[in-house]
Amino acid sequence: MANIGKPLADRVLLKLEDVSESKSSGGIILNTTTQTIQTAEVVEVSDGFIGNNGELIKLSVNRGDKVLINNGAGQKVKLDGVDYHLVRESEILMVV
Repeated sequence: MANIGKPLADRVLLKLEDVSESKSSGGIILNTTTQTIQTAEVVEVSDGFIGNNGELIKLSVNRGDKVLINNGAGQKVKLDGVDYHLVRESEILMVV
């Protein structure tokens, strides 16, 4: 992967997992774009942020982690022709 940079403060760069098209048993294509939760892979993590006491607080997610986020969380960004999401750590619901 090309060097795409490093997020700042409490931000995490994510690559959303592709949502495959779903069909019902009757062959009807189900709308998967209305899912409220999305799975993503952590691509890059900031070094942390400065807390109220002046100390660096590291984030609790690591590169390669699979996480869940709300659909629409963060900002969509395109780097080197690839779509990513830049989110704050607080927008990550859980590590799976």
